[in-house]
Amino acid sequence: MTGYKTLTARYSGKWRNSKEDCPLCEMEKKTEWHLETNDWVIAEKLGGGPFIVYKRHTDSLSDDEWDTMERVVSLLFNEFEITVHMGMVEDHWHGHILTDEQPSTK
Repeated sequence: MTGYKTLTARYSGKWRNSKEDCPLCEMEKKTEWHLETNDWVIAEKLGGGPFIVYKRHTDSLSDDEWDTMERVVSLLFNEFEITVHMGMVEDHWHGHILTDEQPSTK
């Protein structure tokens, strides 16, 4: 993973259009991060289970961004569903990955 020296270190990667005091723009690595690209992070939620976070502060995705997000998730999971429940962080897009699979190391 880029941007980290230890599991509890503050993230120092390059997120675009970040907003101060947004818990996802200032995401700390408190759980395992399965995959990080220039635009996406797939990590475990604090309560367990994977989720994907867009590395740009926005509350919605374009059709092309959604397609890209699905391709990124498919790098780790064969069968999945993305649910978007933006209750705690309403203005930074993130999706919960529903699957019975463990993340792949394809």
